[in-house]
This record gives sequence, C-alpha cells and structure tokens, in this order.
Amino acid sequence: MKTLKMLIALLMGLVLFSTLSGAVLDNFVIMTEQYPPYNFEQDGQLKGISIDLMVEILKRDGSNKSLKDIQLLPWARGYNDVQHNPNTVLFAMTRSAEREDMFKWVGPISPTKIVLHAKKSKNIKINTDADIANYNVGTIREDIGHQLLTKAGITKIDLSADMLSNIKKLQIDRIDLWAYEENVALWEMKSQGLNLDEYESVYTLLSSDLYFAFHKSTPEVTISQIQKYLDDIKSDGTYQKILDKYLK
Repeated sequence: MKTLKMLIALLMGLVLFSTLSGAVLDNFVIMTEQYPPYNFEQDGQLKGISIDLMVEILKRDGSNKSLKDIQLLPWARGYNDVQHNPNTVLFAMTRSAEREDMFKWVGPISPTKIVLHAKKSKNIKINTDADIANYNVGTIREDIGHQLLTKAGITKIDLSADMLSNIKKLQIDRIDLWAYEENVALWEMKSQGLNLDEYESVYTLLSSDLYFAFHKSTPEVTISQIQKYLDDIKSDGTYQKILDKYLK
C-alpha cells in the first residue's frame, strides 16, 4: 500500500512538473490549411503569419514540435478532426457565434472579413442576404463562407474542396459570387495571374477575427498558457515583425 501511494505521488508530481515546465503542446496534432497570407505552402515550405506565430509559440513552450510537425490538410478534414479528436488544434479559424462553443480559442491572430467576390463587369448589387439567392454562389465545403451562406438561408451553393476551384469557377463564369476571406482571396487571385482590377467585393457576410481553434476538451490551464505565449509575442514586438514580413 505504501509503495502504491508513493507511486501515485510520483506520477502526480510528474504531471505537475510537466504543467509548470511548459511543453503543453507536445501531445497535440497541429493542423492548418492553404490560406495565404496566414498559412500556406510555397516551394515545399510552410509559411505565413499564423504559421510563424505557431512556430514562435512552440519555441516559447519548449516543445519538441516544430515547423515540420504542422500538417497541411484540406479544410474539411482538419475541421472534422479538431471537432472530434482531443489534443488537436486547427488554424487559422474565423471565430463566429455558431462556432463559439465548439472549440477553445487562442488569439486573435488578425482581423478578418468574409465577403462575396464578383466580376465588376457583372455589376452585381447585393443589399441584403436574400439578394444572394438570385445568383450562383460558390465556396469551400465547411468553410466559414459555407456556414454563413447556410445561415443566410441560401440553399443553392456550389461547393468545392479548395480555393483554386472557386477562383477558376469565378473566372469562367460558372459562379457569379465567391464567398471567402477578403485578403486571402485577393492574395490567391493575384498569385494565379488574375487582374484584380476586374474583380470587386460586393457584400460583407461577417467581420470577425482569426484564431487558433483547439478541441473543446482542451484544459483551460493549457489554453491560458498558450494565450500568454501569444500575448507576450504581441507585447515584445515579435508579432509586428511577423506581420511586416508578409504584409509590407
């Protein structure tokens, strides 16, 4: 009995030591998607604002994980995993009322705006959510754009697995509107050689912020520790340097 009590005390001590000494992210599966300039793969290398922030958080955590451990996945897969698998984190995710209780949040990473993109030549005017139903609208499955369109009562939605499919559909007039994050869409459209002067944002579905989204079972002490890392990154100037790297 005495040996058992000593063993239990030792195990509790190890758990406490692990909590106090950091490395809270060692057991987490870290997931992201193609979402420039926040997170994206270029020439076989992951980079972006939120990628750099996560790498800096891992360093401050003293974690054994690093850039090579971040998984680039299709959004729908990562979104499903972070809902159903403990010890997972997905970024960058738009924080919304519908998602609020589904995850634990660390952030914000950056302001974000989900808009409807269209060709200027079509002269599309959207004044209310109901007007969207008059057009063919595309987005990514399980993306915030998809969720916002569904919330707005839009039932006819052209769903794709990735950004490039939506850009192509918009370019060849298969869809009239593309629901997506404003900065990400412009970045990717420009990288694909589209003339941005020929496109415009015609309606805002949501203005919010991007966050790191953790499985809802993640302990509050873990969330608080990671939030502190991010707050320190912002206060010591590292955050601004990361922003300047991609936005200047």
